[in-house]
Amino acid sequence: MTNTQTAPLGLSRSGFLPDRTVHLHPLDRCNLACSHCYSSSSPARSTILPVDQMIAALPALRAQGYGVISLSGGEPLLYPGLARLSAAARALGFRVVAISNGFRVTPHHPSLVAALDRIAISFDGMQATHLAMRGHPRAWDAAIAALKQLKNIGTPAAAAFTVSTRSLGEVPEFVDMCAGLGVQSVQLRPLVLAGRAVQDAADAALSPADLARLWMMGQTLSLAYQGEVSVHTDLAPAQALAADRGAWDGALASAALAGVAGAGLLSDVVNPLVITPQGLLRPFTYDFPSLFDLGHLSDLTPRRLPALQAHLPRIANLLRKTLDAVATEDGFIDWFAYQRDQAVLELA
Repeated sequence: MTNTQTAPLGLSRSGFLPDRTVHLHPLDRCNLACSHCYSSSSPARSTILPVDQMIAALPALRAQGYGVISLSGGEPLLYPGLARLSAAARALGFRVVAISNGFRVTPHHPSLVAALDRIAISFDGMQATHLAMRGHPRAWDAAIAALKQLKNIGTPAAAAFTVSTRSLGEVPEFVDMCAGLGVQSVQLRPLVLAGRAVQDAADAALSPADLARLWMMGQTLSLAYQGEVSVHTDLAPAQALAADRGAWDGALASAALAGVAGAGLLSDVVNPLVITPQGLLRPFTYDFPSLFDLGHLSDLTPRRLPALQAHLPRIANLLRKTLDAVATEDGFIDWFAYQRDQAVLELA
């Protein structure tokens, strides 16, 4: 969260992400209905973002400083416009990455993997835990087969591991397994209580003590597997986040200029930018309160852009309050979940 690598297009750093990223959820359909799914995706859902609409918005997103399209869902490899979207995005200089459950990362679908610059396979624990969370008897085998397939074809493989009370103790075994499978990076992501998880996985949320344990475990594993597997934990010490307030200096300055025609970029303030299957433009997280929505994908035009920029001072003010609040915290923070929670308090 405190990575300082250079952002795309030579831009200054924007917040706590190394890249200026669009989190695109092009559909809410998925072949699984995981108990903890933050977007409540399932085989019964059918909302799909028209690919022509998304492609039309790509030049504006690029001009607003974004450099990465990160696909999720739903299951992004079920998106019928994936190849067209990726080709159009890459032609503009975007990197295109995705997180998948692995069912379509097979020799039978080579074009899907070829359309991506990087793909991460999602896990919820070792086999028994993963199957219980996914609710599908083939979920584990498909995910492992996907990692093996990526290794076989020479595509860099990553794993995204959702850490819950059910899987916390399995993290070291999982990282060791990934090392044996040639996985290059493992991202440890604390379970977020959003979507279906609020009803079906509330008992699996990590306590403050669990978060501290996860942080220390992640740091230890990162050192132990250095040069073999990169291990990143989506947590940071609260006081380190507060001390890194300068990460938002550019965002806050840009927001102050938002009323000036042509001044400021969306990516200065909103990083990541979330696009829902309905085409809504949302700051930071899929489950961020909808009252903070910026507009619709169709608003990414020169004529309508000033209306989107008009939202930036309000979001910057929320960022200031969030940074003030985190300075009073101890322990370890999932920054984006914390931002969402502060937004909910703001609206209360």
